[in-house]
Amino acid sequence: MFVKILLSFLSIIISVVMIYITQINFKNKILSKPIYLVWLLVWFSVIFISIRPKYIDDFFINNFQIDVFYILSVLGIILLVILYYISLIKINILEKKINTLIRAESLKYMVKKIKKD
Repeated sequence: MFVKILLSFLSIIISVVMIYITQINFKNKILSKPIYLVWLLVWFSVIFISIRPKYIDDFFINNFQIDVFYILSVLGIILLVILYYISLIKINILEKKINTLIRAESLKYMVKKIKKD
């Protein structure tokens, strides 16, 4: 029982911090409004689930006969794979942009060097 309360308290604190970070990123125009609203919904859902886990357990067990821990672990794995894929795509895009910039700068340098000679 103590572990559940501790984990719930910890998840609420983390969610509040993440809401704050999401707000800062939105104000700095790093996040668009739809993405901002989705993340707010996610963090408030985590807070709700942390405060009232029995409602979620009862809903899934009574209606679907499914263990909630199993659902959360599968969804967690799927979420990690999706986030990894998105990160990989963004890293590749940034890598291409950096390579393009480096090539453009080196070509400018070479043109300047040729003009001097």
